[in-house]
Amino acid sequence: MGEDRGWMEEHVLKGGDLLVYGRLAEEMEEIPQEVVWRELRAAAEKYLAGGEERTEGIHQAVDVTIEELVERDRRFGYPAPFCHKGCANCCHEVVYCTEEEARKIYEYCGETGIEIDRGKLERQLKYVETDERLDHTGVTRWNDQPEEDQGCVFLDEAGVCRIWKVRPLVCRAHLAEGTDKYCRPHNGAVDPRATGINYIELSYVLTAIFSIHRDSIKKTMGRLLLAL
Repeated sequence: MGEDRGWMEEHVLKGGDLLVYGRLAEEMEEIPQEVVWRELRAAAEKYLAGGEERTEGIHQAVDVTIEELVERDRRFGYPAPFCHKGCANCCHEVVYCTEEEARKIYEYCGETGIEIDRGKLERQLKYVETDERLDHTGVTRWNDQPEEDQGCVFLDEAGVCRIWKVRPLVCRAHLAEGTDKYCRPHNGAVDPRATGINYIELSYVLTAIFSIHRDSIKKTMGRLLLAL
């Protein structure tokens, strides 16, 4: 076992598996293992050293990384992601976040006067299958609920995110190519016409963060908010 993997095993995994984000699971077969573990360790170490402001820090770092990657792609003639504040098709599915992100969202809503529709959160959770730990199993009947309940609780009447400033990592890193027309899944199944922009740099970061927060990330944003 290499030094970086050993560090991850001791400080992050602690006997558990990596909670891999994006296409990293597929790409790990082609990337040298020492590179994978080095990048995961770098992301985890930076986050763990961030103190009480580590959530804000990682959000800012991801935003800056995306800007840099988009600018790099622009120079090579690739289009920027379609995503922007106000496109909301991907905001009609189960959302994951860490317990720290949920707390930041809760506090932000209190500070800005945004009401959290707890009733809607409770109704949505009835369509999300969980195990004995109340972790989401991956099975959902999300689109079987009334249309008005399928959207994120933080979308306003115009479909604009009201917590954009503190939105979770998954909302920041989900990048659509060309259009958001096909971003909305159906009961967990991705529309085969959807095309996304998958940056390996983001996969490393989110894999590290999700693995650190393995005890909360699968609870879903709704369940974490209801617990506050």
